[in-house]
Amino acid sequence: MKLLFLQYTSGSTGNPKGVIVSHENILHNSAYIQTAFQLTEESVSVTWLPSFHDMGLIDGIIQPLYTGFLGVIMSPQAFLQKPIRWLEAISYYRATHSGGPNLGYDLCVEKVTNEQIKNLDLSCWLSAYNGSEPIQYKTLERFINKFQSCGFKSHYFYPCYGMAESTLMVSGGELEKEPICLNLDAEQLAKNIICEGNGNSTKVKELVGCGHSWLDTDIQIVNPETETICEDNQIGEVWVSGSSIAQGYWQQSEVNTAVFSNKIDSLNGCYLRTGDLGLSVIRSYLLLDVLRI
Repeated sequence: MKLLFLQYTSGSTGNPKGVIVSHENILHNSAYIQTAFQLTEESVSVTWLPSFHDMGLIDGIIQPLYTGFLGVIMSPQAFLQKPIRWLEAISYYRATHSGGPNLGYDLCVEKVTNEQIKNLDLSCWLSAYNGSEPIQYKTLERFINKFQSCGFKSHYFYPCYGMAESTLMVSGGELEKEPICLNLDAEQLAKNIICEGNGNSTKVKELVGCGHSWLDTDIQIVNPETETICEDNQIGEVWVSGSSIAQGYWQQSEVNTAVFSNKIDSLNGCYLRTGDLGLSVIRSYLLLDVLRI
């Protein structure tokens, strides 16, 4: 196997595994990120994400080197102590590209004061990516409402999906388009029935669209039992193929066969079973609460 470095999974739902990332993987996913976010030498990024995490390493450090733009790095502790520091850095350096998990935006809403907002200018921000954990539409709404007075626009939000096994990014939408959200009946959703929530629904589940694939990557929603492709509006497991898919787990040959070497009838190539549930609607892949195998 070709090895550039080992990238460990979080271990939040099982024992951490070392993902074997090759030179081809990192170059492909760097081009993938560059293309999806329309990054150029004129872009500017700010990151507080830890460099031992795939998003912090590949988007925060490697992507500025790959594309050739200014990348500003701050420590995770600095952000967690005072979330305003992240937004101040974006405002000061005129960052166009910056983001993190859903909790990062929640912390800004909770901790940043109205007085501090007066000194911010976030109109430079073009791609406020949100990934790494389930995306809550209410978080997006709260952030927009709180920071629109300092130039933040709703279409800056860029929900996306990725994982260590795919080097980093799997899917993302179009810049300058509003995030997609579906309000579904939660009780029916639990029965694998997709229908919109309404006044008669006891509980509504909001699902945020995580975009589509780019370059040579292919995403399919697959019935995990029959291993056949689901129809639109059917819940299934997210399967992914392409040049960003890693070489497997370090010293896990049996697991590798089950996770990285799956076939779909009528389609070429091997597919990664992500262990995440999703559905395909309006050509956007909508993740449910992340369920890892």
